[in-house]
Amino acid sequence: MWAYVIPHFNTFLANLELTQSQRDDAMTKVESVGRCLHAKYYQGSYDPGNVVVVGSYGKETAVRPPSDIDMLYLLPASEYYRINQVLGNGQSQLLQEVKRALADTFPRTDLSADGQVVKAPFTSYSVEVVPSFRCDDGTYLTCHTADGGSWRSSNPGAEYRAITDVDTTYDLKATHLIKMLKAWKRNCNVPLKSIALEIAVCSFVYQWPHNKQSIFWYDWMVRDFFVFLYQYRNGTAKVPGIQEEFSLGDSWLSRCESAYSRAVKACDYEHDEYELLAADEWKKIFGDQFQRVG
Repeated sequence: MWAYVIPHFNTFLANLELTQSQRDDAMTKVESVGRCLHAKYYQGSYDPGNVVVVGSYGKETAVRPPSDIDMLYLLPASEYYRINQVLGNGQSQLLQEVKRALADTFPRTDLSADGQVVKAPFTSYSVEVVPSFRCDDGTYLTCHTADGGSWRSSNPGAEYRAITDVDTTYDLKATHLIKMLKAWKRNCNVPLKSIALEIAVCSFVYQWPHNKQSIFWYDWMVRDFFVFLYQYRNGTAKVPGIQEEFSLGDSWLSRCESAYSRAVKACDYEHDEYELLAADEWKKIFGDQFQRVG
Protein backbone atom coordinates (compact mmCIF):
# COMPACT_ATOMS: atom_id res chain seq x y z
CA MET A 1 0.00 0.00 0.00
CA TRP A 2 0.98 3.67 -0.64
CA ALA A 3 3.92 2.63 -2.83
CA TYR A 4 3.76 5.78 -4.97
CA VAL A 5 3.41 8.53 -2.34
CA ILE A 6 7.14 9.08 -1.88
CA PRO A 7 8.07 9.15 -5.59
CA HIS A 8 5.02 11.30 -6.35
CA PHE A 9 5.90 14.02 -3.87
CA ASN A 10 9.66 13.83 -4.32
CA THR A 11 9.17 14.39 -8.05
CA PHE A 12 6.65 17.16 -7.47
CA LEU A 13 8.91 19.08 -5.08
CA ALA A 14 11.84 18.68 -7.48
CA ASN A 15 9.73 20.11 -10.30
CA LEU A 16 8.86 23.13 -8.16
CA GLU A 17 12.47 23.91 -7.28
CA LEU A 18 14.10 26.86 -9.02
CA THR A 19 17.11 26.01 -11.15
CA GLN A 20 20.48 27.46 -10.23
CA SER A 21 20.46 29.58 -13.39
CA GLN A 22 17.08 31.03 -12.40
CA ARG A 23 18.40 31.88 -8.94
CA ASP A 24 21.53 33.46 -10.38
CA ASP A 25 19.49 35.47 -12.88
CA ALA A 26 17.25 36.77 -10.10
CA MET A 27 20.14 37.87 -7.92
CA THR A 28 21.91 39.51 -10.87
CA LYS A 29 18.86 41.67 -11.52
CA VAL A 30 18.53 42.54 -7.84
CA GLU A 31 22.17 43.62 -7.74
CA SER A 32 21.74 45.74 -10.88
CA VAL A 33 18.84 47.59 -9.26
CA GLY A 34 20.77 47.95 -6.01
CA ARG A 35 23.81 49.42 -7.76
CA CYS A 36 21.65 51.90 -9.63
CA LEU A 37 20.01 53.18 -6.44
CA HIS A 38 23.32 53.24 -4.59
CA ALA A 39 24.63 55.67 -7.20
CA LYS A 40 21.58 57.88 -6.59
CA TYR A 41 21.54 57.92 -2.79
CA TYR A 42 25.07 57.10 -1.59
CA GLN A 43 28.68 57.89 -2.26
CA GLY A 44 31.61 55.48 -2.28
CA SER A 45 31.65 51.74 -2.90
CA TYR A 46 28.48 49.76 -3.45
CA ASP A 47 27.08 48.25 -0.24
CA PRO A 48 25.03 45.08 -0.83
CA GLY A 49 23.78 45.36 2.75
CA ASN A 50 21.35 48.03 1.61
CA VAL A 51 19.49 45.42 -0.44
CA VAL A 52 17.11 43.12 1.43
CA VAL A 53 15.51 40.39 -0.67
CA VAL A 54 12.06 39.64 0.76
CA GLY A 55 8.95 37.76 -0.35
CA SER A 56 9.28 34.22 -1.62
CA TYR A 57 12.94 34.61 -2.61
CA GLY A 58 13.87 35.98 0.79
CA LYS A 59 11.94 33.23 2.57
CA GLU A 60 13.24 30.49 0.23
CA THR A 61 9.74 29.49 -0.84
CA ALA A 62 9.96 30.59 -4.47
CA VAL A 63 8.87 28.03 -7.05
CA ARG A 64 8.98 27.51 -10.78
CA PRO A 65 7.98 29.17 -12.99
CA PRO A 66 9.83 32.23 -11.64
CA SER A 67 7.72 35.05 -10.23
CA ASP A 68 8.39 38.65 -9.23
CA ILE A 69 11.34 39.33 -6.95
CA ASP A 70 10.56 41.61 -4.02
CA MET A 71 13.35 43.71 -2.56
CA LEU A 72 13.71 46.50 -0.05
CA TYR A 73 16.26 49.14 -0.85
CA LEU A 74 17.44 50.85 2.33
CA LEU A 75 17.85 54.59 1.98
CA PRO A 76 19.90 56.88 4.25
CA ALA A 77 18.03 58.17 7.30
CA SER A 78 18.46 61.70 5.98
CA GLU A 79 16.10 60.83 3.12
CA TYR A 80 13.37 59.95 5.61
CA TYR A 81 13.56 63.39 7.19
CA ARG A 82 13.70 65.07 3.78
CA ILE A 83 10.59 63.28 2.53
CA ASN A 84 8.70 64.13 5.71
CA GLN A 85 9.28 67.82 5.02
CA VAL A 86 8.06 67.97 1.40
CA LEU A 87 4.66 69.36 0.51
CA GLY A 88 1.96 66.94 -0.58
CA ASN A 89 2.28 63.17 -0.73
CA GLY A 90 5.94 62.66 0.09
CA GLN A 91 5.73 58.89 -0.24
CA SER A 92 4.40 59.17 -3.78
CA GLN A 93 7.14 61.64 -4.62
CA LEU A 94 9.74 59.22 -3.26
CA LEU A 95 8.45 56.40 -5.46
CA GLN A 96 8.57 58.65 -8.51
CA GLU A 97 12.11 59.69 -7.60
CA VAL A 98 13.22 56.06 -7.39
CA LYS A 99 11.45 55.34 -10.67
CA ARG A 100 13.33 58.16 -12.41
CA ALA A 101 16.64 56.93 -11.02
CA LEU A 102 15.99 53.44 -12.39
CA ALA A 103 14.80 54.83 -15.71
CA ASP A 104 18.19 56.49 -16.21
CA THR A 105 19.88 53.08 -15.95
CA PHE A 106 17.16 50.97 -17.61
CA PRO A 107 15.68 53.29 -20.26
CA ARG A 108 14.11 50.47 -22.28
CA THR A 109 12.29 48.96 -19.28
CA ASP A 110 8.65 49.98 -18.82
CA LEU A 111 8.87 51.02 -15.18
CA SER A 112 5.82 51.72 -13.03
CA ALA A 113 5.34 53.17 -9.53
CA ASP A 114 2.21 52.38 -7.57
CA GLY A 115 1.16 51.76 -3.99
CA GLN A 116 4.42 50.94 -2.26
CA VAL A 117 6.62 49.59 -5.05
CA VAL A 118 8.46 50.55 -8.18
CA LYS A 119 8.17 47.66 -10.64
CA ALA A 120 10.89 46.93 -13.18
CA PRO A 121 9.53 44.27 -15.60
CA PHE A 122 12.69 42.72 -17.01
CA THR A 123 12.39 40.00 -19.64
CA SER A 124 12.82 37.00 -17.35
CA TYR A 125 11.83 38.56 -14.01
CA SER A 126 10.05 41.59 -12.67
CA VAL A 127 11.81 43.23 -9.74
CA GLU A 128 9.54 45.05 -7.29
CA VAL A 129 11.52 47.65 -5.36
CA VAL A 130 10.29 49.05 -2.06
CA PRO A 131 12.26 52.10 -0.85
CA SER A 132 12.68 51.57 2.89
CA PHE A 133 14.38 52.69 6.08
CA ARG A 134 15.96 50.45 8.70
CA CYS A 135 14.71 50.87 12.28
CA ASP A 136 16.70 50.17 15.43
CA ASP A 137 14.40 47.28 16.41
CA GLY A 138 15.10 45.32 13.21
CA THR A 139 11.94 46.35 11.41
CA TYR A 140 11.71 48.52 8.32
CA LEU A 141 9.59 51.51 7.37
CA THR A 142 8.12 51.34 3.89
CA CYS A 143 6.26 54.03 2.00
CA HIS A 144 2.58 53.76 1.08
CA THR A 145 1.07 56.30 -1.27
CA ALA A 146 -2.65 55.80 -0.52
CA ASP A 147 -4.69 58.35 1.45
CA GLY A 148 -2.14 61.10 1.20
CA GLY A 149 0.87 58.91 2.00
CA SER A 150 2.10 57.14 5.12
CA TRP A 151 4.87 54.98 6.56
CA ARG A 152 4.19 51.37 7.52
CA SER A 153 6.19 48.82 9.43
CA SER A 154 7.55 45.63 7.87
CA ASN A 155 9.42 42.75 9.50
CA PRO A 156 10.59 40.30 6.82
CA GLY A 157 13.02 38.70 9.27
CA ALA A 158 10.14 37.67 11.53
CA GLU A 159 8.22 36.27 8.55
CA TYR A 160 11.25 34.20 7.56
CA ARG A 161 11.86 32.95 11.11
CA ALA A 162 8.22 31.89 11.46
CA ILE A 163 8.81 29.43 8.61
CA THR A 164 12.31 28.30 9.56
CA ASP A 165 11.27 27.65 13.16
CA VAL A 166 8.69 25.16 11.89
CA ASP A 167 11.11 23.70 9.35
CA THR A 168 13.81 23.13 11.96
CA THR A 169 11.47 21.19 14.23
CA TYR A 170 9.44 19.40 11.59
CA ASP A 171 11.90 18.58 8.80
CA LEU A 172 11.09 21.30 6.23
CA LYS A 173 7.36 20.60 6.22
CA ALA A 174 6.43 24.28 6.24
CA THR A 175 8.54 25.14 3.20
CA HIS A 176 7.46 22.01 1.33
CA LEU A 177 3.76 22.62 1.95
CA ILE A 178 4.02 26.33 1.12
CA LYS A 179 5.67 25.52 -2.20
CA MET A 180 3.00 22.97 -3.06
CA LEU A 181 0.22 25.38 -2.15
CA LYS A 182 1.73 28.05 -4.37
CA ALA A 183 1.27 25.60 -7.23
CA TRP A 184 -2.37 25.17 -6.15
CA LYS A 185 -2.81 28.95 -5.92
CA ARG A 186 -1.48 29.42 -9.44
CA ASN A 187 -3.17 26.40 -11.05
CA CYS A 188 -6.61 27.06 -9.56
CA ASN A 189 -6.40 30.86 -9.43
CA VAL A 190 -6.92 30.88 -5.66
CA PRO A 191 -7.59 34.43 -4.38
CA LEU A 192 -5.44 34.13 -1.24
CA LYS A 193 -2.27 36.10 -0.56
CA SER A 194 0.91 34.05 -0.32
CA ILE A 195 1.52 35.47 3.16
CA ALA A 196 -1.89 34.11 4.21
CA LEU A 197 -0.92 30.62 3.04
CA GLU A 198 2.40 30.88 4.86
CA ILE A 199 0.75 31.88 8.13
CA ALA A 200 -1.85 29.13 7.80
CA VAL A 201 0.79 26.50 6.97
CA CYS A 202 2.90 27.32 10.03
CA SER A 203 -0.12 27.10 12.31
CA PHE A 204 -1.22 23.86 10.65
CA VAL A 205 2.10 22.04 10.89
CA TYR A 206 2.45 22.81 14.59
CA GLN A 207 -0.86 21.10 15.38
CA TRP A 208 -0.89 18.34 12.74
CA PRO A 209 -0.82 14.97 14.55
CA HIS A 210 1.63 13.50 12.02
CA ASN A 211 4.09 16.40 11.91
CA LYS A 212 7.01 14.15 12.89
CA GLN A 213 6.40 11.73 10.05
CA SER A 214 8.31 11.55 6.75
CA ILE A 215 7.35 12.46 3.19
CA PHE A 216 5.49 9.14 3.14
CA TRP A 217 2.67 11.09 4.85
CA TYR A 218 2.56 14.05 2.47
CA ASP A 219 -0.65 12.92 0.78
CA TRP A 220 -2.42 13.11 4.13
CA MET A 221 -0.68 16.39 4.95
CA VAL A 222 -2.12 18.04 1.86
CA ARG A 223 -5.57 16.61 2.45
CA ASP A 224 -5.64 17.62 6.12
CA PHE A 225 -4.41 21.14 5.38
CA PHE A 226 -7.46 21.91 3.28
CA VAL A 227 -9.69 20.89 6.20
CA PHE A 228 -7.62 23.15 8.46
CA LEU A 229 -7.78 26.10 6.05
CA TYR A 230 -11.54 25.80 5.59
CA GLN A 231 -12.20 26.71 9.22
CA TYR A 232 -10.53 30.11 8.71
CA ARG A 233 -13.10 31.36 6.21
CA ASN A 234 -13.85 35.02 6.97
CA GLY A 235 -11.16 34.92 9.64
CA THR A 236 -8.10 37.10 10.09
CA ALA A 237 -4.37 36.48 9.96
CA LYS A 238 -1.65 38.33 11.87
CA VAL A 239 1.56 39.19 10.03
CA PRO A 240 4.59 37.95 12.03
CA GLY A 241 6.63 40.63 13.77
CA ILE A 242 4.25 43.58 13.39
CA GLN A 243 0.88 44.58 14.75
CA GLU A 244 -1.03 44.10 11.52
CA GLU A 245 -3.94 41.81 10.73
CA PHE A 246 -5.79 41.27 7.48
CA SER A 247 -9.02 39.55 6.55
CA LEU A 248 -8.95 36.22 4.73
CA GLY A 249 -12.46 36.60 3.34
CA ASP A 250 -14.15 33.59 1.75
CA SER A 251 -13.72 34.08 -2.00
CA TRP A 252 -11.28 31.14 -1.96
CA LEU A 253 -13.66 28.78 -0.16
CA SER A 254 -15.05 26.89 -3.15
CA ARG A 255 -11.53 26.21 -4.43
CA CYS A 256 -10.54 24.90 -1.01
CA GLU A 257 -13.56 22.59 -0.94
CA SER A 258 -12.79 21.32 -4.44
CA ALA A 259 -9.14 20.74 -3.56
CA TYR A 260 -10.10 18.80 -0.44
CA SER A 261 -12.53 16.60 -2.38
CA ARG A 262 -9.84 15.79 -4.95
CA ALA A 263 -7.22 15.21 -2.25
CA VAL A 264 -9.51 12.68 -0.55
CA LYS A 265 -9.83 10.78 -3.83
CA ALA A 266 -6.10 10.99 -4.44
CA CYS A 267 -5.34 9.64 -0.96
CA ASP A 268 -7.68 6.71 -1.52
CA TYR A 269 -6.00 5.97 -4.84
CA GLU A 270 -2.57 6.24 -3.21
CA HIS A 271 -3.63 3.70 -0.59
CA ASP A 272 -4.82 1.28 -3.27
CA GLU A 273 -1.76 1.96 -5.46
CA TYR A 274 -3.76 3.24 -8.42
CA GLU A 275 -0.87 5.41 -9.47
CA LEU A 276 -2.31 7.00 -12.60
CA LEU A 277 -5.63 7.82 -10.94
CA ALA A 278 -3.89 9.31 -7.91
CA ALA A 279 -1.58 11.43 -10.06
CA ASP A 280 -4.51 12.67 -12.13
CA GLU A 281 -6.35 13.86 -9.02
CA TRP A 282 -3.25 15.60 -7.65
CA LYS A 283 -2.74 17.23 -11.05
CA LYS A 284 -6.23 18.74 -10.86
CA ILE A 285 -5.08 20.47 -7.67
CA PHE A 286 -1.50 21.37 -8.48
CA GLY A 287 -1.23 21.44 -12.26
CA ASP A 288 1.19 19.76 -14.66
CA GLN A 289 4.18 19.95 -12.33
CA PHE A 290 2.66 17.02 -10.48
CA GLN A 291 3.62 14.12 -12.73
CA ARG A 292 2.96 10.44 -13.05
CA VAL A 293 5.85 8.23 -12.00
CA GLY A 294 4.60 4.76 -12.86
